[in-house]
Amino acid sequence: MKIVICWANPEGVATVADLPENVKQYRAGGVQKIREMGVEVYETHAEEDARTQIADAEIFYGGSISLETLRAAKSLKWMQCGRAGMDNFFYPELRESSVILTNVRGIYSDVISDHVFAFVLSFARATHIFARRQHEARWDKNDIPMIFLGNTTIGIVGLGGIGLAVASRANAFGMRVLAVDPSPKGSPDYVEKIFAPDDLHTMLAQSDFVAICVPQTDETMHMIDGAAIEAMKQDAILINIGRGKVVDLKALTVALKNGKLAGAGLDVFEMEPLPEDHPLWRMDNVVVTPHTAWRSSYPYTEERRVEVLVENMTRYVNNRPLLNVVDKVKGYVVEANT
Repeated sequence: MKIVICWANPEGVATVADLPENVKQYRAGGVQKIREMGVEVYETHAEEDARTQIADAEIFYGGSISLETLRAAKSLKWMQCGRAGMDNFFYPELRESSVILTNVRGIYSDVISDHVFAFVLSFARATHIFARRQHEARWDKNDIPMIFLGNTTIGIVGLGGIGLAVASRANAFGMRVLAVDPSPKGSPDYVEKIFAPDDLHTMLAQSDFVAICVPQTDETMHMIDGAAIEAMKQDAILINIGRGKVVDLKALTVALKNGKLAGAGLDVFEMEPLPEDHPLWRMDNVVVTPHTAWRSSYPYTEERRVEVLVENMTRYVNNRPLLNVVDKVKGYVVEANT
């Protein structure tokens, strides 16, 4: 049995030599455990190199796999993706192949849900407004409304790992919790109701905060469109840490400009980087972060990523069910792990 591992350099790291030592140790430790299972391991940092070794490999690990590499992988049975999102490489040939696809869903749940609550608390305590006024040395507070979270409802779109972590934090703040998900990965008792996707607008109409936690799939593209925004409360706040294309950026911009929504906390966008001349940059009721919700977790997520790989390798060699198996029709993990 052979696995080809194509390690990706994290954002901001130019070469392998620049990798933090603890990341090198995580990876080396994981490879050693896999070799101890009797598996042949070939490591590289370049997919072109991986392609030369993949013809007889049963398993591939990487952040993505190109069509050219997939076609060269004559013996491939399983790919462990080092990412949670499939949207940038989920082409038809991969979907239609017999290759089992797993991802690392869950490794970002805590840090990304923390980012959601950075947005929630910013709006609840108006810190985004006071931060701007600080630069003006402006001691002015009487015109700023505060939000008591214990009197609010949060609607979570997508009750996977991140959505469940958001729900847990919302419960800790005393918020009423609603969710929408066709196949939730859990249903804790503090989630008052889980709506089907067809009832999205019903949930939106009840929510003071709406947190987008879904992956990008054919089903979720522009899930939050003009009609969905129209269904929301006028004083609602939209938070998106999922995927940019889930929200119709033009419709959201118009709604914020016209006062249809109270505000938005946005980490992901239909177009990235967000153009410098985009109106969202200059709106006082918008907080923009440049797709950084996951970054506070590095390098710790690399340890988690390796742990998922090793655990799934252990399961694979022992013919046990793998973690995080992606439904290749729907484009995301449907079944809960066992």
